[in-house]
Amino acid sequence: MNHTLKKIDQNQTELIVELSKNDLREYIDKTESELGKDLQLDGFRKGKAPKDLLKNNLNAKQVLETALDMAMKDSLARIIEKERFDVLDASRLEIKENTSDKLVYKVILTLFPDIKVQDFSKFKVSRRDIKVEQKDIDNTLETIKASRGILHDKEGIIVGGDRVEVDFEVRHDGKILEGGISKNHPLIVGGNNFIPGFEDNLLGMKKDEEKTFSLVSPNDYYVKNIAGKKLDFTVKINNVKSVELPQVNDEFVKGLGNFENIDQLLDSIKDGITEEKKLKEKQRVRLEVINHVIKNSSILIPEVLVKQQLDSMIGNLDKDLHANGMELGLYLAQMGKTQDELRKEWRNEAERQVKIVMVLHKIAKDNKISVSREEVDETLSATVQSMVMKGEADKSNLDVDGLRESISNRIINEKVLDFLEKTCTSV
Repeated sequence: MNHTLKKIDQNQTELIVELSKNDLREYIDKTESELGKDLQLDGFRKGKAPKDLLKNNLNAKQVLETALDMAMKDSLARIIEKERFDVLDASRLEIKENTSDKLVYKVILTLFPDIKVQDFSKFKVSRRDIKVEQKDIDNTLETIKASRGILHDKEGIIVGGDRVEVDFEVRHDGKILEGGISKNHPLIVGGNNFIPGFEDNLLGMKKDEEKTFSLVSPNDYYVKNIAGKKLDFTVKINNVKSVELPQVNDEFVKGLGNFENIDQLLDSIKDGITEEKKLKEKQRVRLEVINHVIKNSSILIPEVLVKQQLDSMIGNLDKDLHANGMELGLYLAQMGKTQDELRKEWRNEAERQVKIVMVLHKIAKDNKISVSREEVDETLSATVQSMVMKGEADKSNLDVDGLRESISNRIINEKVLDFLEKTCTSV
């Protein structure tokens, strides 16, 4: 096996790999041995037939395709290890020659740049006390009651507590906001799940009625891009139902699960809220720490990674829109934006996400934080089983290698975040 390297820029290197006839023969032999383990021939135990007999009964095309994949993955891994490359991404794979005598392929390696992370051990974040107030429990109980409520068609005007389905559009300065279109959106009027004032404007409306109104969102509204802005709404009521809520008693509680009485339900609600608040506090602490580390680190972001992150963000938006019966092109047209304009708006967030990935990798490397194959295999097995049972994937066409890499990165990142949290929090 031979390889040549050509530096493209500070972070990218072109790698050309050449495998000889003997190299290819080894990968074909390995492939035949692996595929032969699952081959059942009459008169022999599975995978125990003579090698020549196993070989003659294997699918030749499958052998060649599998051997090619193995040859490229294995040779690439060996070269990366030999050159001691810290590879962030491998892309633009191109097979230059593929014959029985030779395999030549090219790949572009994006290497992690040199990141300088300042000492963060003295930075401390104070944990906040976790408290569950009575109103938290009451709100959860109301949500449970609403989920078991009996709906009745209603022709009269909307009052507080009614369940409605609405079409709405939200504009700012005449342009539809990102995510500002929804069809048949269900909500309980008075549940305060929308921007303050939205649900109040539905009161007194009837089925099939349309209305336009304007609101100014609070300056501290959690959706930062519309905080403090004047928003113009167009709504249409598609359906109105009154909600008959159940009485909370022991009989109702027993129908919810393994509860004998109301006190057991309330204890369960309190425990659930406590765990949710603990998780939110953990996320807040971790975010504060990682923001501090990024702010005090010297990071040169490879442009190719920003582009890939933007591609991923656009792809996720497209997927979400399809799930709601919309097309990306139509959505952008309604917003009065081009995809390039959207990418410009999202660029800062894309850069931030890339910085997080790079910093977590650097900290893992500096502190020798790794993941064992056993850890990955355990999570991989559970993940594949869950995906198959939910009908989200078929074992025969799963990208196991890609899934394994994703799981490995996720576990390492979790370990790094746990390390940062323990290092930078004060009791």
